[in-house]
Amino acid sequence: MDQTKFTSSLAFKTMLRLLIVVMIVSVIAAAVIGIVTYNDLATQARDNTYEAALEGTAVASSGMLKTDQEGIDRYISSGKPDENYERIMLNLLLITNNFELQGCDIFVPHDDHITYLMSTDDQTAGESLNKEAAYYGEEKAYVSKAMNVSEDEFDPDRSKKDNIYTDNSKNGVKLMTYYMPVLDKDGKAVAVLAASYSTDKVYKTILKYIFGLLGVTLAVMLVSMTIFYFSIRKHIIRPVSKLTQSVRTMQESVKNRQPVITDVRTGDEIEELAVSFEHMNSDLIGYIDENTRITAEKERIDTELSLATDIQAGMLPDKFPAFPERKEFDIYASMKPAKEVGGDFYDFFMIDENKLGLVMADVSGKGVPAALFMMQSKIILKNYALMDLSPKAVLEEVNRQICESNPQGMFVTIWLGVLDLKTGVLTAANAGHEKPALKQADGSFELFKDKHGIMVGYMDGVPFKEYELKLSKGAKLFLYTDGVAEATDANEQLFGTDRMIDALRTAEDKTPKEILEAVDEAVNEFVGSAPQFDDLTMLCIEYKGKPEE
Repeated sequence: MDQTKFTSSLAFKTMLRLLIVVMIVSVIAAAVIGIVTYNDLATQARDNTYEAALEGTAVASSGMLKTDQEGIDRYISSGKPDENYERIMLNLLLITNNFELQGCDIFVPHDDHITYLMSTDDQTAGESLNKEAAYYGEEKAYVSKAMNVSEDEFDPDRSKKDNIYTDNSKNGVKLMTYYMPVLDKDGKAVAVLAASYSTDKVYKTILKYIFGLLGVTLAVMLVSMTIFYFSIRKHIIRPVSKLTQSVRTMQESVKNRQPVITDVRTGDEIEELAVSFEHMNSDLIGYIDENTRITAEKERIDTELSLATDIQAGMLPDKFPAFPERKEFDIYASMKPAKEVGGDFYDFFMIDENKLGLVMADVSGKGVPAALFMMQSKIILKNYALMDLSPKAVLEEVNRQICESNPQGMFVTIWLGVLDLKTGVLTAANAGHEKPALKQADGSFELFKDKHGIMVGYMDGVPFKEYELKLSKGAKLFLYTDGVAEATDANEQLFGTDRMIDALRTAEDKTPKEILEAVDEAVNEFVGSAPQFDDLTMLCIEYKGKPEE
């Protein structure tokens, strides 16, 4: 494994993060333990120093200094140590060594200086006797406290609290110093004993302890990390590597239809992940097989639907001009299904030399069932219409025959008209279909409220009504299905017959083809991006009358 790959591996990242966490925890733990230990050591040093000060002042007060102020002054002025001096000095040295003090001094305070009686810093007996020194920092205040206490007023507990100076430095060494009164024979303070402990020892002890703790922690951490590394290598990294390799080969396994076996058995969540991956791989292979089958089936159905669309379109008149040799009329029609095939249909055909049949119909439902029912209805309707029956009789015969075999209970709305090209008389019957729009030569498009009957196929034996309408030369008749008026926009608003009439009037002086294009454009503009909900079928005929001989 090269360095770049190793540094980006899971093991390296895990170890690095663990190292950072352990170091942070170690530092925090060392800091907390150091603070607690420092407080304990400082308290212990303070107690030891206080005990040393008590012993020192007892020794000094009971020795040769057990005298009055005059005796002390004479002793200082003599500058000569005696046997008692050496005994007290020896005791102070023993106290200093036993309590590990930095030093122990006895001095007489003055306003601006002190005069030493003895000091454990002496190299020879009496070396410091009668030497003078200045006060250090706030030392004078603590010395004054000690000097102003008599034997009757001396309180050990209070002196332990008040007579310590912890921010004292002497010759570059930080000290904590207890100041105790040395009492004369009358119990009056005539000198001061100062017992000093070096706080640097506390800091050095703490640092030594902290570094030792960190060293042990790092050693334990390194051993733990080594063990942890080999553990995660065995139980995590290698299984994940196997799983990763299996993921990389998944495309090939799907292509060859061979399920992947990860061979990861760790007994934990990684094994569960591996087993889940194996199941997912198998499911994916099955899904792809099923999807391939469904896609092939869909392509077959799409092909058949495309063929059905062509067949349905071929059943509707789509050659325009439809009858170029006939000058009595101009006709145009269109059908736009909502799906591949639709249930709407239109038709027009010559019944005889002077009669033109017109049909506009809408089958209930959509899709293939509606398309099949539409084809059946169209064939039956045209067959009866070509028998030169009246529109009423044609609808009754068609209704009877459809009701004989209609297990799905489907029905169809039909508008059927027969136009006499000589006279302009239109005989029509409406079986539950939309009202036609009519424009006479001297008017505008309006809805023609014709007589309605029940839908064809709904109930057998139902009679239908028909009516006559005289078309003047230049009159135009517009037929349509409900897909026009019920076209819906994104806000579920209907196009409606009012907008349809407005669209017809904008092109009422144009040809039937241009009129249908105007209505289609208006519908598309209104609907916008909303999907087409229903079939859109329209037919327009302009009656021009019998041409002059």
